[in-house]
Amino acid sequence: MNILAQVFGFFALIFLVISYQQKNRIKFLDLQLLANIFYCLQYLVLHAYSGVASFLISTIKMFIFHMDEKKNKSTSVFILIFLELSFIVLGIFTYENLYSLIPILGACLFTYGAWQRNLKVTYFIGILVAVISNVYDIIVGAYVSVISNLFEFLASLIGFIRIFRVSNKDN
Repeated sequence: MNILAQVFGFFALIFLVISYQQKNRIKFLDLQLLANIFYCLQYLVLHAYSGVASFLISTIKMFIFHMDEKKNKSTSVFILIFLELSFIVLGIFTYENLYSLIPILGACLFTYGAWQRNLKVTYFIGILVAVISNVYDIIVGAYVSVISNLFEFLASLIGFIRIFRVSNKDN
């Protein structure tokens, strides 16, 4: 077990869980950006290059989404398409076997979830991505990320329920 990779995974876990408790989209994006940086470092140390590629693009994605949100504008569909294609291209270059496609699939799903502005959808997709990411993390030895995915699943579920309750109260 690579201790440094697990330490990076632990920091990613902390930022990730806190991000899902945010009601503010900018704070959510900021914390997701930090989590992505630590995930990228974790997979780099593990030589899991498909994971590195997906989290490298995800870090750039969160930065773009954050800047657009601060300007109170939506990220264009062209940026979304560019990001999705970037994941696919990097997935081709980092392809080792079928399991190396898991982080690319997860990144594509979550990119759409973070791009659109409905936090209910974002959190729901977070639930799906947490489930499929566990397979990859077990295979590559990202053990803290397995725990992280379980927390992400629960945090996404809690965030989804909290947002759902707030919107129901408002109606």
